[in-house]
Amino acid sequence: MSGERNSRRARVRAVPKVAAVRPAALRERRSDPAPTPGIEPAPARRRRASHLMWSACESILSAPSDPGSLRRAMVALQRAFDCESVSIHVAGATGELEPWSASGPAAVDGKLRAVMSVPLFRGDERVGALDLVGKPGCRWSPDQVGLIRTASGALGAALGVRIELLRLRHLPGRDTLTGLPDGAAFRTRLSEEVARARRHGVPVSVVTLDIDRFGGINEKYGRPTGDATLTETGLVLRLALRDSDIVARLGGNVFGLLLPETDLDSAVRCAERVRRQIEEHRFPRIGRITASAGVSSCPVDGADGLALLDQAERALGLAKKNGRRRVRTTDRLSIQ
Repeated sequence: MSGERNSRRARVRAVPKVAAVRPAALRERRSDPAPTPGIEPAPARRRRASHLMWSACESILSAPSDPGSLRRAMVALQRAFDCESVSIHVAGATGELEPWSASGPAAVDGKLRAVMSVPLFRGDERVGALDLVGKPGCRWSPDQVGLIRTASGALGAALGVRIELLRLRHLPGRDTLTGLPDGAAFRTRLSEEVARARRHGVPVSVVTLDIDRFGGINEKYGRPTGDATLTETGLVLRLALRDSDIVARLGGNVFGLLLPETDLDSAVRCAERVRRQIEEHRFPRIGRITASAGVSSCPVDGADGLALLDQAERALGLAKKNGRRRVRTTDRLSIQ
């Protein structure tokens, strides 16, 4: 048996190995085609267009405090969509669309252009329209159409928040600077939400948020710039939260956020996200700022509105004492 097995192994070893032969085209490593000189690669073009579009949204939020920012927003949109002209119309008091701002020349040479008009919505409310005129002889590419669809949502949200707060700033219970609810209105709504939360057995949370070293902004850039920063912070906060959430200016540079049906952990995550969005936003003249926040929740930190607000303010004090630029509860440090 052993001799037969050895003989079989010998025959197997005697069979010559045949190298696999593959066509030259398959053996060669395929490489991506080199980019054409002078033409921007598609991924880089999409990234640049997306960056320009978000810059335009930031400029729209800055428009009340920085008149030049509206012009920059239109130019950024014109470059993002690579079109000849761009304009935005806003819904007036009667609901009719009214011209708001535009960039680019009017077509006077008689040549046909690709034209697109996109409605701008904030939720279910139509707040305006984005009108685009393409370059002569050019059609909208799929990449451009996709970016325009994305832009319509972002622009509608930014424009809607700006219009809402400008319209509400002179109403009773509203802060005249930011258009947000004032401290008294916030406390009234907080008491109502706490009562509802206790009645239905759902949580509710409060966030107090403070712009770090705000006194230095006033000293360095002047009170008008400080006021403009507060106004724009209100816009950023309102845009960052749900429609059901309440944002108020409690006084000075302190804002209050009321988050219905939100437990403590979710509120901490929300506060951290909002804090980062403020930090990433570019404010006119001063650039970047930072913020600190304190969080409390019912029933963990109290069963009435005043207790919740007091705990949130205590947590905010801990955040500032521990170095600012962070979110705190009264008993633990949030995500950094």
